[in-house]
Amino acid sequence: MTRKIIQEIISVILRVAFVVALVVIGFKGTTYCYEFGYKIFADEAKDPSPGITKTVAIVDGKSDKEIGEILKDKGLIDNSLLFVFQVKFSEYDGKLKPGVYELTTAMTPYEMIAVMAQVDLDAIDNPEDETDIVSKDQATLWDEADDVSNPANDALDIPVEE
Repeated sequence: MTRKIIQEIISVILRVAFVVALVVIGFKGTTYCYEFGYKIFADEAKDPSPGITKTVAIVDGKSDKEIGEILKDKGLIDNSLLFVFQVKFSEYDGKLKPGVYELTTAMTPYEMIAVMAQVDLDAIDNPEDETDIVSKDQATLWDEADDVSNPANDALDIPVEE
């Protein structure tokens, strides 16, 4: 008889623990989803002005996710997946252009997106001129030059003046 009582008590404790675990997981998941959704539209810069300037080279054919990874690797944004959603919900969805850009950590993600989506009027007037398209070799050189030329600035958080 006491064995049945002990088994019933253990069974009740396990059920209560399971329900508590579900509530905690549900609360944490809901909180994460809310914060992620908020950040999509919050439009907050990573650092206060003036921020740190970084040179970013985007080659033709990069997806929004790959561009987000580049920006994250450069320290311009914190979350590349968040960047993908910010592009998707912006007026510039599908309009990011290859090129070399000067971006700062004081820019909001939407400002960065707008800069990378700008239409070059000269390229519209002369569509056969492909000098604005950045090759993978050029992008690698820009990335390496940025990494080599700015280590002291990155360590000291000093904005680059050009």
